[in-house]
Amino acid sequence: MKKRSNWLTMLTAGAGCALILGLTACGGGGGGANPAPTQMKGTVNLQITDGPSDEFQHLWVTFTAISFHTDPNAAWSASDATWVTMKLPAPVTIDLTTLNNGALNTLFSGMSLPVGTYRQIRFLLDGPDAPLDASALATKDSNGAALQWNDQVEYLAANSTTALESPLEIAYPTQGIQLVGTFNVVQGATVNLAVDFDLEQSIVPFKHDTLTYFTMRPNLRYYDMTQVAAITGTVDPSKLCQTIAAEGAQSPACAFNLIVKAELLTADGSRHYVARATTVDPVTGNFTLYPLWTQDASGNAIASYDVLIRGRNIETMIVQTVPVTMGSVPPGGLGLAPTRLQSTPIALTLNSGEYTAQFAANAPLAPLTSGYVIFQQTLSGAGAVPYQVRGRNTDPFNGTFRNPIPLQGSTSSLHVAPYNGGNALAFNSQTPVEGAGAFTVADNEVAYYTLGTAGVMPPPSAPSTSQTFTPAPPVLLSGVQSGTINVTLAFSGIGVDNQCELVLARFAAIVDTYDCHSFLSTNGGTNTGSFALNGVPAGDSAMPVPGAYYYAYVRLWQAGHGAATRRIVPLPGFIDLRSTSAATLNGSVPGA
Repeated sequence: MKKRSNWLTMLTAGAGCALILGLTACGGGGGGANPAPTQMKGTVNLQITDGPSDEFQHLWVTFTAISFHTDPNAAWSASDATWVTMKLPAPVTIDLTTLNNGALNTLFSGMSLPVGTYRQIRFLLDGPDAPLDASALATKDSNGAALQWNDQVEYLAANSTTALESPLEIAYPTQGIQLVGTFNVVQGATVNLAVDFDLEQSIVPFKHDTLTYFTMRPNLRYYDMTQVAAITGTVDPSKLCQTIAAEGAQSPACAFNLIVKAELLTADGSRHYVARATTVDPVTGNFTLYPLWTQDASGNAIASYDVLIRGRNIETMIVQTVPVTMGSVPPGGLGLAPTRLQSTPIALTLNSGEYTAQFAANAPLAPLTSGYVIFQQTLSGAGAVPYQVRGRNTDPFNGTFRNPIPLQGSTSSLHVAPYNGGNALAFNSQTPVEGAGAFTVADNEVAYYTLGTAGVMPPPSAPSTSQTFTPAPPVLLSGVQSGTINVTLAFSGIGVDNQCELVLARFAAIVDTYDCHSFLSTNGGTNTGSFALNGVPAGDSAMPVPGAYYYAYVRLWQAGHGAATRRIVPLPGFIDLRSTSAATLNGSVPGA
């Protein structure tokens, strides 16, 4: 049996809410731990949905509770009575990869919340190193074995169909996964919400010893289910690979890893971004984009989306100005009929001419190593702005991709059609403004930075099948300062551990890391080391940044034995850069 997790110890200390059958309310949401019986309340139902990823096959997460607050910047604490926390009667393990193509899971139903305007949600999880919950133990992976961790990822070994298992190492899980958004609870009324975890943008593979592990860069979105719409379609299934295999093991004669994206313009109109994404069923060719917003954050109507279809071994397609109708739902649902792209299957143009892209040598993402890169292509014409074709997170421990990203090559083009009322789409082939197989590359940090545009990356010259790019440094948002955290770590009794990484985290996402293995002593395992983390988003007294507070932990293991010896030591408290650009972190790291 696993030892009691350090994370779990920190979570339960000071949490005195008894668990009974059904959702149990803890805290007071501003009204004390035991609201008066006459307090006005409404009901909230919350469903979970998800977007796809082509970097893994399954992802299981174990939920324990959900917490609500009226302040979007409140720091979560189990002992803070201003949070309204609803605990599940027992932890629930869900495979998030099954929740796309319009699928929803009603995780929290019939929650009774005090009337008010809520602006923050935290999903609370059992971390991967906590004792294995019964729900995880009862869940089987593709190999027929029980899950090994409460939060687990299954992916395919390179060039094969062999399924491998890895922990999903959520950064400081006791703080929960944060979602900021506004919804109103009205007396006697019911609010139906859905939350999209968006796996393609949220899950981050990284190198741990000689292994591939995963963490999160949460990119949650929520939907008021009374104000959503649906788009459906079908691609020609005869062109799709019918078996699942790793990237290097697939046949070039069929298409795989198809992703369909509903894209909108950014607020400044400078580019398209992915508002919702889903996979394509490899057997039927069907796909459903649901739920889709019909209003933006300011309440303005969203009349249409541009739908982009991309995948491996196919040329990218874009259907422009696809209308949406509020109240439309997937086929068979109770509501209006969805917008259908075309009444018959959409033809695919196969093209196996691909290459892979990776950061240039000695040019990782900076100043912080944890972030993401998007690859964009632009149609010709006045006022055209780029579409987001692909994207990938960086390995937060080295600032590059864990695996190079595959892209369509120099023989490819974009196939573009205007929406035609569900009738046959008239695609025309266009070379993107960047050039055939070329992409505008942009990169960013996790939070409080703006995209840095590295320029156009051309495809490699034959016979090479790989290309590199140098990122452009992202720039801090206006009013945000570049902060410094001066760190001193005191190690004692470390023993055989000879690898060390300090992790700086915010809202379950890694912000920055530092390789601290040089501070480990082989002489009794006692040593002290100091260093600085620079470029951390911060505020000042004149312009505070309410979300600029951070948590830290240390990862330790013995080289060559990463799976068996990995250990996480959370450092208590948080580092506060909300109104200052400098802070100190002193941490003690004991042996096992």
